Amino acid sequence: MQRLLLLFFSSFFLSSLGAQTEWPGYSIVCSMQDTSDNVYLSAPQAILDGSVEIKTRFDLVFSDDVPAEAQAAMRFAADIWGSYLDSDVPVRVAIDWQDRDDNRLLASAGPATLFRDFTGSTPNTWYPVALAEAIAGRDLNATGDADINVNANSTANWYFGTDGNTPRRNIDLVTVMLHELGHGLGFLSSVDTINENQLAIGFGDRFIVYDLFLEASGGVPLADQGVFSSPSEALLMAVTSNDLTFDGLRANEENESEEVPIFSPANFDRGSSVSHLNESSYRAGTENALMTPFLSAGEAVHDPGPVTLGIFEDMGWPLDFNLTSNSTLRREKLALFPNPASERINFVLDPDSDALTARFYSADGRFAKEAPLNGRAVSTAGLTPGIYVVIVPEQDRVLQAKVIIR
Repeated sequence: MQRLLLLFFSSFFLSSLGAQTEWPGYSIVCSMQDTSDNVYLSAPQAILDGSVEIKTRFDLVFSDDVPAEAQAAMRFAADIWGSYLDSDVPVRVAIDWQDRDDNRLLASAGPATLFRDFTGSTPNTWYPVALAEAIAGRDLNATGDADINVNANSTANWYFGTDGNTPRRNIDLVTVMLHELGHGLGFLSSVDTINENQLAIGFGDRFIVYDLFLEASGGVPLADQGVFSSPSEALLMAVTSNDLTFDGLRANEENESEEVPIFSPANFDRGSSVSHLNESSYRAGTENALMTPFLSAGEAVHDPGPVTLGIFEDMGWPLDFNLTSNSTLRREKLALFPNPASERINFVLDPDSDALTARFYSADGRFAKEAPLNGRAVSTAGLTPGIYVVIVPEQDRVLQAKVIIR
């Protein structure tokens, strides 16, 4: 998830300047966090009952190592995207299955190629090839070339089912594939490291379309080169502010008329920062959790969610918003005391609550601690002083609050 573009409204303009140009693609990673959930956000009902119209065909090309049961889960994920996106050009996906020597790294994916200055594009702006072809209405790369490259970790503790009944110790492959296809289809920025003090944005002095919607604190576009030269320390500071947002008309509309919080932790996380939704804002089990940077064991999210679909529409993807999921978890306020807390936090829960654990995240969205709700209270041991978001998952809702640890 690391490279940028520009776009100002959901409409795009005909490009007549310059010849069509391409640039090599790159990948974004999906990682596991040390938590376990038992949450399921289902695919649209039309997917589940087989009545859906697949409007964009995904041609999946598997390496010899991909197990047959994994292939079925991956096709299911591709059909979910195909039911929303509306392109006349098939999306070709090359899928590899390798030992990544890191069980926390679940998969990586990205566009195989970027294109700019094709018919229908915003001038001087890079587009992932699948999006470029959807806008242009024709193939832009060579016959047989992949549009998206996916590399899944063969040693992850996968669950291959498509029913969302993911055991708490397993990783849901449908969710990871749906997430990675999202990156390959355009959910990624061009921001990348130069050295420990500077970041760069863009390729050949041009942005990727996603980048054009990014705003730093105060509503300053990250693409404003008068403020953020590339490379620069100013760009690094903006991207590690925990205050980066995506400002698109449709995305904001789907986010309760607010700009969309983007993952921008205090320490730049290459391959993850900027190219995900903020984990603190979109918790496991909620409808927009798919494109956050971390996945829990047992977490199954089989729908892109309205905010992600809004981002895709802002970038120029033709799509259908009329399909809806048939299950979501409610997000409600969590009552706790004392706040600030120094040694122990008490939780006020319903008498019949089935909550088992409380989970703490730092202000920049990183997982900090998970603890059992023994007597509906949790020790603050192991938490450094600061502001945390604490969530308590229940069967049909997620309770959430901010707490100060002294």
